[in-house]
Amino acid sequence: MYLARLSDKRNGCRFMIRQSYADGHCYRSRDLFDLDNDPSRFIVYPGGNGFYIDTAVEDAIADQGFSVSQDDLEPVFMPFLRPHIRRVIDGFDRKTRFASPSVACAPADTIHRFDRYRLHYLKLGRVDPRGVGCIPDRFYAPLAHKSRDEIEYDFIDAERSLKPEELALYTYQIFDLQQYFSENFRRSHPEGLDQDRMDRFFVESLCQLSRDDVFWAGSDDESGLRQHLVRYAVMYFDSCFPSGDPFRDYLRDFMNRHRTHRPPDSVQISLAESARLFGVTVDALKNMDCRTLTRQYRKLAFRHHPDKGGDPDAFVNLTAAYEKLLTRKS
Repeated sequence: MYLARLSDKRNGCRFMIRQSYADGHCYRSRDLFDLDNDPSRFIVYPGGNGFYIDTAVEDAIADQGFSVSQDDLEPVFMPFLRPHIRRVIDGFDRKTRFASPSVACAPADTIHRFDRYRLHYLKLGRVDPRGVGCIPDRFYAPLAHKSRDEIEYDFIDAERSLKPEELALYTYQIFDLQQYFSENFRRSHPEGLDQDRMDRFFVESLCQLSRDDVFWAGSDDESGLRQHLVRYAVMYFDSCFPSGDPFRDYLRDFMNRHRTHRPPDSVQISLAESARLFGVTVDALKNMDCRTLTRQYRKLAFRHHPDKGGDPDAFVNLTAAYEKLLTRKS
């Protein structure tokens, strides 16, 4: 069972308890109980931190031939509990929430790419198309044995954890818009790409997904853009990419344009060499905090910058040492 939030012209929204069920080779969803616009009125508080769900909900669902218990209903009503009781419940529910899924997992290659990309970003903080195929099947267990409608409501809940500055990057990565660009900065700085082209590619990808019969298997037909995809149009067009640090972006761009060979990440600069570049002792470098390190780096960077008559090699080596140190200290 799961909770669906539906739009309602009279009250703004209403809530429905739904269930996913197998129908041949796909899963469909059906309505079990209409909670109207206030599910909290079905929660009974006998005293203290105790609560239970009104038995009228159980009886109404049982009349449809589906037996449920209080344990089945509690996760559905959890968002509507009184805050202080919910904090108590969360404190005792860690084992359940962090337990490994026990359901059987479908092979990863049978999961739709859009679902995989969304799950990757929400769990790992980024989407790397090159590494998607290396993830074990168990990673996709939360998507198993669910209708498309239930999967979408699960993603809606998970996407609430995203910060406003993440929304544009989230839609950019889950729709894999970087595949349409050849610029070498398309992964790290999408804000520098042609915005009109990106808008066109996004709309095309969104419409193509809306028409994907495999993705929407088991769902009712809808005219126009699918309702579950409207939120992504809002995310994309109402959000901006986070702006980077112009100073660091300029330095990285200079390094990429002026050196013919880029050493691999496995090449490490020794601490002694870094201390020499920064003009301090090894102990002093170890004890520097990030702010002091950045202040010292900027002072030396302006001194060694080729535009100021400095040594280009010293500038490149100093910047590489700074980035390694900053990553380590962070």
